[in-house]
Parts: sequence; C-alpha cells; structure tokens
Amino acid sequence: MTASPLIVGLSAWFALGAAFYFFRLFSPAYLRRVNGYFDVENEFWHGACLLGMVACLTPWLLPLPVLFWQVLFAVGALWYMVRAYTWGKTRPFNKRWYDLAHAAMLGGMWWMFAMPVEHLLLTVVWAAYWTWFGGYYVYRVYNDFKKPHWLGFGQDIAHLTMAVVMVLMTIWPQTFMPYHDHGNHQHLPGDICGPGAVEPDAKPGQQDQNQDQHQHHHH
Repeated sequence: MTASPLIVGLSAWFALGAAFYFFRLFSPAYLRRVNGYFDVENEFWHGACLLGMVACLTPWLLPLPVLFWQVLFAVGALWYMVRAYTWGKTRPFNKRWYDLAHAAMLGGMWWMFAMPVEHLLLTVVWAAYWTWFGGYYVYRVYNDFKKPHWLGFGQDIAHLTMAVVMVLMTIWPQTFMPYHDHGNHQHLPGDICGPGAVEPDAKPGQQDQNQDQHQHHHH
C-alpha cells in the first residue's frame, strides 16, 4: 500500500502544529509579553492533541501503544473537567466554558483511540461537536485578521484544522484513517486508532497478521 499524500500531508501539518505548541510551552516569558498571561496546561494539552492526530493519521510515525493515548486523553479530559469547577475559576483569562470545551476536545481524542461502543447516534453527536468547535474557530480566525499576530493566528488555525479533520475522521474513518483495521464495521471500528494499524508499505501477509492480532486482542 502506498501512503496517501493527503494523509501524510495532514500528518505533517499536525506535527508542525505540535511543534508550535511545544515552542509556546517552553516560551513562557514570550507568551506573557504578547498575551499578558501564560497557561502551561493549555500549551501542553494542545501539543498532546496534535501529536495524537499524527498518531491517528500515520501510526507508524508514532508507534506508541494505543493504551498510552487512551490513558493520556482520559487524564486530559478529566483534568479540564475538574479545572472548570476549581482552579480554572480563579484565572482572570479563563472562562468555564473554555475548560468544558477543551474537556470535550480531549474526550473526543480519547474516543478516537478507545471507541468503547459503536452507534450511528454517537457518530452524529461527535460530528456535531467538532462542527460547532470548528465554527467557533472560523469566527476566531476572522477576528485574527483585524489584529493579526502569528501566535493567535497559529493557535486558531490549529484548532480549526483539527476540528475539520476530526469531522472527516468521524464520518469517513476508512478514507481519512486508511492505515487502520476497520474490520467489517460500516461506520467506526472497535478502536479507530488502535493496534490494527498497518504501515503503508506492509505486505499483504503482514496486514493479515496485524488483523489477526487485532481480533485476538479484542477476544
């Protein structure tokens, strides 16, 4: 199988986005000078989400166990849920709905790696959430042009791109995550970004072996 240029290109874009957020993570003085504050949790978890997108699109580039991503994003979602009702309220630059939206964002990342149940209604709900999320960042990008700065524009474009791709992944996983074993599921597999992934140049026998291992893993 030859790697799709579209998928590889999207993966490279998200890798660049992760580098952008890790630059922000290690530049607190610069962010305080530009934004007036520095939120270390924000920078870390957004960088983690973008690395997770790389793992979903091109799993052979980040061959970490699926359990790693499941635990990471479960912790992140819980983190922001607790933050929304505790220390997040004490931060003047923060709003509760920001934290709840990011809890859902991290929960959506967890869902892509865990997928505990499958139902068309859940697919619709997640697609609707990512559409709303993306729509908000269309508004943010529009406002960025009024007072442009590369930090604000970069973060809003990263969010918008992630939202668009997550909608596409949710509705058409076989198209936008072609290097994963989707079995016979019509919509979503047991774990979209799970251990059934194959490298694009894997031989047919290797793909069959991966599928057998994936099936054994779930039994």
